[in-house]
Amino acid sequence: MLRLAAVLALSPALVVGACAAAPVPADRCDVTIKFASYGMGIDRDLADRVAAAVKTDRDVARSERRPWGREGEYDLCLAARPGRDTKAMYERYRAMLPARTLKAPTSIEGPEGMRFETIGPM
Repeated sequence: MLRLAAVLALSPALVVGACAAAPVPADRCDVTIKFASYGMGIDRDLADRVAAAVKTDRDVARSERRPWGREGEYDLCLAARPGRDTKAMYERYRAMLPARTLKAPTSIEGPEGMRFETIGPM
């Protein structure tokens, strides 16, 4: 009987420990913003505005810049905090991208295959 009482006394601590948020995996991207180039570099103004928004976004657990080009091109990987609405996060950043641009192509990918690309010069 004493053992059962000891287990029951520890149960709240076990439950609270089990509910603690697990760390966000380093390779997970819930939203990816791709800053590309037409041959003259990325849209630096847009990249700066997005970076400023990411810094203050309480839904973002982790952000990682993944360079891939020779003109400053990179992908910005955003991982959401556990339990946050990744579709809403995608829509917030999607709203920051222009529909058309002459500066540089930018695209965004999100949950469930959500995707948007700026329209460039034709």
